[in-house]
Amino acid sequence: MPRNVPVSARRLARSIAPKPFIPKPQVEQSTEPEKPVQTRPWDKKWVPKTEETNSQRIFRRAQEAIEQGQPHFRVGGKEVYFPQAKITLLRPSAKHTPYQAKFIVPRNFNKLDLRDYLFHVYGLRALNVTTQLLWSRWEREQPGRPRYRTPQIKKMTIEMEDPFIWPEPVSEEVQKTEYRMELHEEIRKYAEDVDRIGSDKLKPPKAFSGLVGPYVPPPEPFVPKNLKRQLTNKKKAAEQAQSHAKDEELVKNYLGL
Repeated sequence: MPRNVPVSARRLARSIAPKPFIPKPQVEQSTEPEKPVQTRPWDKKWVPKTEETNSQRIFRRAQEAIEQGQPHFRVGGKEVYFPQAKITLLRPSAKHTPYQAKFIVPRNFNKLDLRDYLFHVYGLRALNVTTQLLWSRWEREQPGRPRYRTPQIKKMTIEMEDPFIWPEPVSEEVQKTEYRMELHEEIRKYAEDVDRIGSDKLKPPKAFSGLVGPYVPPPEPFVPKNLKRQLTNKKKAAEQAQSHAKDEELVKNYLGL
């Protein structure tokens, strides 16, 4: 019997001759307007939206507020007249740009609080705020004592409109030299204040911002000379009488009278 050998699809396609190409005659187009094709709702294609998105609206409002000098964010409704929050500005690291600033803030502070605080207290606009909460560390005061965890530190980095570059740190030798020169100048002023004579003694001191003196005597009420002499004599007489009474009391106690 003849054996049936399977033929692959690719080999079978090669064995079939291609169909002959028959060009179609060109048909003149009619001048009648084409009828609109009615499409079903699920057949409609995607159409780009012309209305602005929420992000675009927020960006536009922020730009308008900045141009008008108004807050570029929604101001909080609770007014705080004496904020007690302690905010510390840190030196930027190598990964920060001049348009970024880093702060240490309380742990109960959020991004909106920092943005509102910087704008109303310092007039600084925080365009973007990122938060970083550091892990608390284990510390031990003395060997043999139990260790404890330090409180967590919360840091926030903001982006600003204008760049801010920290000044170069002053070397320790320069700081010591400036301190010695300032101290020498203040001591010289203090010596001049102490050596004043006449009416110059009543002038306010200049050394150390007037903290170490010599201090100006406080004003006293006006007392006439005659009245002052009479009051002084009465005071001396009262002191002498009191001293004489004490001596008599001692003698009586000694004699048993």
